Amino acid sequence: MKRWGVALGCLALLGGGACRGDSAEGEHGDHAHASEQGAQDEAQEYVCPMHPQVRQDGPGTCPICFMDLVPSGSDGGDSDIPSVRLSEGSRRLAQVANANVEAGALVDTFEVFGKIEVSEKSEVDLSAWVGGRIERLYVNARGEEVKRGQRIARIYSPQLLTAQQTLLQARRNLEAAQASGSVPRERAAQASFAAVREELRLLGMGARQIDAVLSEGSARKTVDVFATASGTVRERLVSVGDYVTTGEPLVSLAALDTVWAQLEIFEQDISRVSVGQPANVRIPALGDHIVEARVDFLAPEIEPERRVMLARVALPNDEGRLRPGMYLSAELERRVGDEHLLSIPREAVLWTGSRSMVYRWDTSLEPPAYVPERIEIGERLGDRVIVRDGLKAGDVVAARGAFRIDASLQIKGGPSMMSELTDTSPVEVAPEGTRFDPAVDAERLPEGVWFCDMGTTHYAQHGSGECPVCGMFLVEKTGDEDAPTEDATHDHEHHHDHEPTSPVEVVPEGTRFDPAIDPERLPEGAWFCDMGTTHYAQHASGECPVCGMSLVEKTGGDSASAKEANHGHNHEQSEGHHGH
Repeated sequence: MKRWGVALGCLALLGGGACRGDSAEGEHGDHAHASEQGAQDEAQEYVCPMHPQVRQDGPGTCPICFMDLVPSGSDGGDSDIPSVRLSEGSRRLAQVANANVEAGALVDTFEVFGKIEVSEKSEVDLSAWVGGRIERLYVNARGEEVKRGQRIARIYSPQLLTAQQTLLQARRNLEAAQASGSVPRERAAQASFAAVREELRLLGMGARQIDAVLSEGSARKTVDVFATASGTVRERLVSVGDYVTTGEPLVSLAALDTVWAQLEIFEQDISRVSVGQPANVRIPALGDHIVEARVDFLAPEIEPERRVMLARVALPNDEGRLRPGMYLSAELERRVGDEHLLSIPREAVLWTGSRSMVYRWDTSLEPPAYVPERIEIGERLGDRVIVRDGLKAGDVVAARGAFRIDASLQIKGGPSMMSELTDTSPVEVAPEGTRFDPAVDAERLPEGVWFCDMGTTHYAQHGSGECPVCGMFLVEKTGDEDAPTEDATHDHEHHHDHEPTSPVEVVPEGTRFDPAIDPERLPEGAWFCDMGTTHYAQHASGECPVCGMSLVEKTGGDSASAKEANHGHNHEQSEGHHGH
């Protein structure tokens, strides 16, 4: 036909003096091929994986469950291996994309939160070296900056006054011993003088203060307390007039040149954190300010109330922009695995409970097709998943659209994510019937039971009837590849014939029948959803609110007109039932 088209085209062009030989033929052939391919894609029938009665020409969504429709003509050729073959056009319409199984180390990045706290290493309490009464304070408010050696308080201390008087007396004794010329006496006086001087030092007096007392020759009633470290006042602990004891804190300081970022790590993430791990800390209050640091400490226990472990990161704060109490977030990174680690995109994996599977692009088949493979996975790191078993480096898997491929295989009755790929062990059916969740392959059922044939089986019992899960008629399991036999069909119809035949009423707003009824029981003129049996009817045309299918009218003559009008509808339903 293509050659005839080219010949006719050339004749027409020759008539106009414009036939261009092979070039025109090639362009025309390519255009015709593209048109045929496009027509095939547009004519491809699409079906809902969960409601096979919903079919249409071209992609779309199911009006019942709103799932994406999948190509119903996908197959794996004549191969005995369960597979799905998609043409290039079908892959494009179904938005299926492939990805390689990659080998190599991965970088695990995750975000945690916390806040800035004062470094405990920089906290200093300035205490009284001697007991007494606070005469004056030189630091009065939180937030004041204190330098090392700065005077912070003045204390009146009777104990210190007595010690100063003892010092003056010890000096007089030393001078007298030196004047006497007695070496032993001088040595004893010298030792006593040194002991009293050391006592004053221990009471908080500096060497210059002690020398000032000796030079003046009189004891001072008060002593000044000086800062032994620099920092910011976090808390003033005393007031003027308070009595303090030796060693009692007067002022609490904190050096803020280095602060701590305390990160809260949830229990499930503890294994992902280690000392020395890089951390990029972001403080929202400072906009895009990011500090690069490392984790330098992990708390040895979990906080019982919040169920988090604290991880500490030291941050430099020379400019003083980081203030305790600020909230922060941190991005932690770790390297996972080596050059032999296998991984695939996360969206390529189909999870069903404890099972994981992918669809591998098998080029050894003719033609190439997608083959289901059960795999063992490890950690999920970002948009990738570690593969422990089931694939090798260089394999190609469906990274996007895997669910559509699985739905197509499920409609054909092949193994899918809803059924075990390798489990062929027989299953038992209880006397009262058994519901299988997840569904099982019909091959695993014992012969003679009646089951709901949806490609896989979600219900079976020991007699004919309707599935209590979906309302469809059960078929009998026989030895002939599970296909319903003529006897089974006869029993099915016989069961149907013995359903109640009393007329039913349809209310003005429409009636839903659960369980479904025979359409013969409906009044003439009603519009109903003909699924073999009827689960909905109303007094006007429209769509079924249960399954979304178009309603048909009930007429006289054993519903012949209705059945004839809905012949195509029943035919599609029958095909969907058996294919699904």
